[in-house]
This record gives sequence, C-alpha cells and structure tokens, in this order.
Amino acid sequence: MYKLSKKLISDLNKNKVVYCHWKSNLLLDEALNGHDDLDLLVKKRDLLTFESTINNLGFKRASNKNLEIQSVHHFYGFDKNSGEILHLHVYYEIKTGPSWTKSLRFDFEDFVLENLIEHESRMPIPEKHVEIVVFCIRIMMKYTKINEFILVDRESERTVKEIDYLLNGVDNNKLSMFLLEYFPEITLTSLYKYISVIRDGGMFTKLAYARKLKNNVNKYIYQGPTANFLNNTNQLIYRVANKLFFKQKKKLFSGGSVIVVAGLDATGKTTVTAELRKWLGKNFSTSLVHFGKPKSTFFTFGINFLIKILRKKTLIDSELRSSIKTNKKQKSMVFILRQLVLAFDRYVLAKNIWKKSSQGNIMLCDRYKSEDFGVMDSKRLISDDHFGVKKTLSLKENKLYNFMPVPDIIFYLTVPVDVAVQRNEDRHKKGKESEEFLRKRHLENQNLNYKSKNLYRIDTNREYKEVISEIKILIWENI
Repeated sequence: MYKLSKKLISDLNKNKVVYCHWKSNLLLDEALNGHDDLDLLVKKRDLLTFESTINNLGFKRASNKNLEIQSVHHFYGFDKNSGEILHLHVYYEIKTGPSWTKSLRFDFEDFVLENLIEHESRMPIPEKHVEIVVFCIRIMMKYTKINEFILVDRESERTVKEIDYLLNGVDNNKLSMFLLEYFPEITLTSLYKYISVIRDGGMFTKLAYARKLKNNVNKYIYQGPTANFLNNTNQLIYRVANKLFFKQKKKLFSGGSVIVVAGLDATGKTTVTAELRKWLGKNFSTSLVHFGKPKSTFFTFGINFLIKILRKKTLIDSELRSSIKTNKKQKSMVFILRQLVLAFDRYVLAKNIWKKSSQGNIMLCDRYKSEDFGVMDSKRLISDDHFGVKKTLSLKENKLYNFMPVPDIIFYLTVPVDVAVQRNEDRHKKGKESEEFLRKRHLENQNLNYKSKNLYRIDTNREYKEVISEIKILIWENI
C-alpha cells in the first residue's frame, strides 16, 4: 500500500469524516497501490473537513470540463515513496449507470454510509448486501448502451470474480430488506436472475433484461430520454475526437505550468523530460517541446531552408555551424540573420508554450534561454560590436529574447565535465559530440543565469532515482 494511502485513511478516520470506498472493493488493495482510482463516497456534511484533510496531504483537484459530472470530482496526490500519483474519484452523491452519462442518482447515500464494515486496510466499505445490488444495477445499465456493452463484455472475467466476491457471505435477509426499502420492484429472486444473466447470458438476453431493469429503477433516472441520448452522443463524438486528435486529459484547478529542464550536454535533460512527461501525462494534459530546436514558422521557413543549405557547405567549426564562441566580434550578415530568425522561432514557440499553459496545460520544455550573452539557447548578438543594419538586427534579436515569458519552474541540471564526457562516451547516439566540443561547451556555458518564478539547481552526479525523486517533489509543491 502507498504510504500516502495509509496516511489518507488514518487522517480521514482521525478527523471523523464519514466516507467509504463504495464500489469495486474486490480490487481495493490494488487501488490503494495506485493501480486504479479510489472511488470514495463522502457525506455532504463532511465535505469541508474531507477536502481540508486531503488538501493538507497535498492532493490537488483536476478536471476535464467535457467529462465533468455534477457532484463527482477528481483529486490527485503525490506519494513520495513510490514517486507515483494517487487518484481519488470522489462522490458527494451516488451517481452511476452507463459510464459516460451516469444517468442514475441513488439518493440513499446516508443508508450506505450507515451500513459500513472495515476493510483490512482500515478503510470503510459498504456491507455486501448494499454493494451487490448497486454493482448489479451498474453492470446491467451499461448493457443499455451498445458502446459500453462492448467494453463491459471485454471485462466479463473480472465482473464474474467481483460477483463471486460479493455473494460470498452476503446476508440474504438484509439483502431482501434493502431491496424492499429502495428497490421494491426488484425481488430477491429477480436480483439473482439478473446476476445469472450477467454471468452466463448471451447478448440479446442481456439487452432484454437490461431494459427490464431500467424500468425497475426508473425513479432514480434523473436524465430524460432525449437529454440522455444527446449526452451519450456528445460523449461519443468527443471521446473519439479526443482519442484521435485532441489528446486532452484533466487540468489542475490551480492552472497550467511551464516547467523547463535546462543544463549542459550529458546532464540528463532528455531522460528527465521523458520521465516527467510519462509521469504527469498519465493524468494531466501535458506536452513536451524542445526550445533549442524550434520548428520554422510560416515567415521563417524559406530563410531557414536557405541557411540549412549554406551550413552544409561550410566547415564544421565555422561560425555558421558551430555553437562554440568565437573571438571574432564582427559577425557575418548570414550569421546575424540566422540568429535573428532562430530568436524569432524561439519567441513564437515560447509564446505558444505560455498560451497553452494559460489554458491549463502542463508544458515541459527541454532547454530554455538564459540571461547571458553568447551562450547556448540565448542571445548571440552583442549590439555594441556592430553598426548600421547589423546593429539594428542585433537589437531585434536581443529584444525577442527579452520578451519571452518567464517559466514557472526551471530545473538547471549540473554535472562535472569529466562525468559528462564519460556519459557521452557511454551513450548510443548518432553523431554525438566529441570530447573536445563537450569540454568547450561546458567551459563556456557553466553557471548560467536564468529567470524563473522558481529556479532549482539539481546536481545529477548521483543515483538517478534520487534526482528524479527530488524533481518530482519540487514539481508537486509548485504546480
């Protein structure tokens, strides 16, 4: 079990919050280890205490407005020991049925929260006579939608296992009384018939019994047929489009962030940014961009194409190709144009990064501009070294860098040059840098100055597990 899961249960119990993990308790142990979300039903009276408790544990609320359901919310917490994120799916009302619309609202939350037992983890869960009824209705209602019928049928083995778990030790007397009180049109016999259909029924049998059950629970349906049809259709369109094109996930209520991983060659930037994208991208809308190699814009494509041709015809250590400083103050017009165009492309990229973060996305950026002159990813033109048109272009290049947005977080990775050289030697990379080049770059670009709302210098000359753990903790504290 995650350490955060243990602390969550302990603090909720200590603060006397009335709640339970209300469904899928067969797999509760797996959920407490982060393999699935935790479905918590919380008494409305205890909403403020509950949210205060989880806020103190570092949980953050997030949502996708296109998938949001009233009174059902998502919170995410960071487990420092495992380095993983724990997802709480929190219900203040019991809304269930087809996954996309959750068109049923069972208004007997108090009854559920008054009939609890304690799981071995110490988390409260409903008694089985409550959970088996809710589970059966949940599954059967999914059969009323063809799109969800297919998904549920694929998980039939898991469904049967959960039925066996819930029937083992269920109190039939309590079960009958529960049905009589809240589902008077469903007898104990008919409930077991529904269960047998879920277990062994064919497609048409499941569809027929699903329609029958829907009539039996009609009083709990809060969406009319037309509204439900439109809702389900909209969900289908959005989910397909999102899967193919939008790639949207949830966005934090605190807003988006621009997170930069900067540093010299062989400090671990690529490895770190890739892991952060995987870690954050599992739950949140996350993108990874490379500041050092921006794509050409509509205005710069032609110029970049010509410069690329010219670079191929020059020596590898010429000013047009090399990123190493030269003692020559007066730069060629081609070099100045290249730096101006590069600054423009980077400016456009930086503004797009900022815009997307302002829309709630987490933007990961490999490298970013520093405040120093003549170094990697930064201003390369010193205006005082030039005159006339060259001076004007140099000032424009400087201005573009000055107008770039300030990131929310910059991690400046550092490592001794000898370690960087050895890492570079060990890695498999086509066209990797020579030792001489690497040493020059490190000498010229060490101790760079960055502007950021939060700047952290991270020594990567240690176990990678320690490095990524420190970075994840700092990110979670600041997003």
